[in-house]
Formats: sequence, structure tokens, C-alpha cells
Amino acid sequence: MTSILTRSIAATGLAVIAAFCVTACSQSDADTAPEPSPTATVAQTQYNECIDGSLQIFDDSDNAKPATFGDCDGASIISSERTITLGTVPTLTVEGQKNTITVAGVKTLAVLGDGNTITYQGDAPKVDDQGEGNTIQPVG
Repeated sequence: MTSILTRSIAATGLAVIAAFCVTACSQSDADTAPEPSPTATVAQTQYNECIDGSLQIFDDSDNAKPATFGDCDGASIISSERTITLGTVPTLTVEGQKNTITVAGVKTLAVLGDGNTITYQGDAPKVDDQGEGNTIQPVG
């Protein structure tokens, strides 16, 4: 009789624990998601500055002057109709149109825009030219 009672109490205890676990695990994530901080800010894109190895060149003004930038791990030129001189930029992406670009050193060059003239120093880069009318050549 004692063993039947002990088994009955043990089975009831396990059933209670299992029911508690199922209830605790089934709460929706919406009920437990943390609230966003009222002081949280969205990062602003910083143009024309090498930040953490990335440079995004952009100026849409009608009278943009020639611009020179130093070395950076990667650069993306978004502007059009600009004259840009770059230091060593192992990875360069040109998205704009009709730019004149001189780069001191580049390993990988992706050109998505049209009508760009790009000259480079050093070894020829691996080029992916998806635009039209682009000229890519070593400095003369």
C-alpha cells in the first residue's frame, strides 16, 4: 500500500512540474520582448570619411570640387561627374556615372555605373565592369 501511495504522489508531482514547464515555456515572445530604449539612436551614414575601414564618397551639389581621399580598406563612389583621387583602396566600387577616378592601388574593382574613367597605379585589379562605356587603365 505504501508503494502505491508513493507512486501516486510521485506521478502527481511530475504532472504538476510538467504542467508548470509547459505554461512557462509557452508564453509568447511579444510578452517578454524588451522595450526599446528611449535614448537609442539610429546611426547616420558618414560620407567622405574613412570610418572603420569603409569610405562612402558622395556629393550631389552642382559645383562639387575635385576631392582627394587617403588609404582605406574599401571605398564606394556614389557621386556622379566628379574628379576623385584615392590612396590605396584594396576594394573599390563605383556606382556613379561619368566620374574621373585615380587610385594609388586597388585589388578588386567593381564598376556598376556608366561612362567612368578609372586609372590605377600598380598591378592590374580584378575588374567586374557591369556598366557601359567605362575606361579602366593603368596610370599613363
